[in-house]
Amino acid sequence: MSDSLRVALIIEPTGNHLGSLYTAARNPEVGEVAVLDATGEMFDAAKEAVGDLVTATYTDPNALFSDFKPAATLVTLEAWRMPAMIEASLDAGCHVWHEKPGFADLDDYRRIYCKAQTAGLNFSIAYVSRRRAIVQEARRIVAEGLLGDLFACQAWFIADHDRTHQWETLQGGWIFDKARSGGGYLTFLGCHYLDLMRFITGDDFASVTAATGVVGGEPLPVEDAASVTVQFKSGMVGNLSAGYYVTRHEYGSGRHSGFILWGRDGWLRFNPGGTRRGEPLEWMTHQGDHAGSPHKSWTFSDEDARNDEYSLMTSAFFQSCLTGGPPPLENEAGMWVNEAVQAAYRSSETGMRQAVSIPETS
Repeated sequence: MSDSLRVALIIEPTGNHLGSLYTAARNPEVGEVAVLDATGEMFDAAKEAVGDLVTATYTDPNALFSDFKPAATLVTLEAWRMPAMIEASLDAGCHVWHEKPGFADLDDYRRIYCKAQTAGLNFSIAYVSRRRAIVQEARRIVAEGLLGDLFACQAWFIADHDRTHQWETLQGGWIFDKARSGGGYLTFLGCHYLDLMRFITGDDFASVTAATGVVGGEPLPVEDAASVTVQFKSGMVGNLSAGYYVTRHEYGSGRHSGFILWGRDGWLRFNPGGTRRGEPLEWMTHQGDHAGSPHKSWTFSDEDARNDEYSLMTSAFFQSCLTGGPPPLENEAGMWVNEAVQAAYRSSETGMRQAVSIPETS
């Protein structure tokens, strides 16, 4: 077994989170890097960011896969162009890490998800919020059953309305063009907290109802505001409030994010970005040894040597590719959330609850 991977960056000038992918390519599990950019415009920037690990550049995907033979690809393109490159990666036997959402037409994503499942390849979407220590601890508390049967959860994730003011130019305008992006706030930001709902509770979605719209006044073809109510397979209910509502400074502070979960034997609440503000994870349980002192408050710091959740998550992804162990994000993660987001859009359009399920694979 090799102790390092040959990794391909599949990028373009309008790709989202390019800097994060460059950082991921510098993880210690990576031995060599090739860059695929059909425009050829990103080669110098990638070499400067990734350094001597970049040993080849390509404008032709066929040449990349036949000559460089990567074991894994990191993909960020305009959403409507992503399925073709992800599918080509899977066809070449590559594990795939991709930026969200990975599609503009959900049928394309269903197809490539099924292909990854059938091939036994890692197919990981960039839901890096899972890797934060405060989120991992919340998941542990729930997984140990300390809250008992789960009743309900509520989350809110509010970003800056300044971003919508740039809608004509941001990333070439494609993020706010539904034909190229697949959706708006829920597709690009709210998705993270829908994933946290599923990850922390360990429960899958059953149905959603939603109201989405444009409240900021810009002539956006995608939503800048959303309220989504989820029913889970266990019967638990949840709600996500999300939108571009505050200033850039307020968004950067992290104070407009939160998560609460209630169960039969206790509750927990925290800010998934709380380490930026020193906010604690608070929780209470009446179970077992905790019954005598049920209320607890734990604070997490950012003082670790490596606290970049994107680097940590992609490092775990690469280790899974090398060892065959479980990836840090199950292949189904992106499929569940993308199905839920698109169901939320249908619910908003029709005024009716929409069932949520993912494709079955053998």
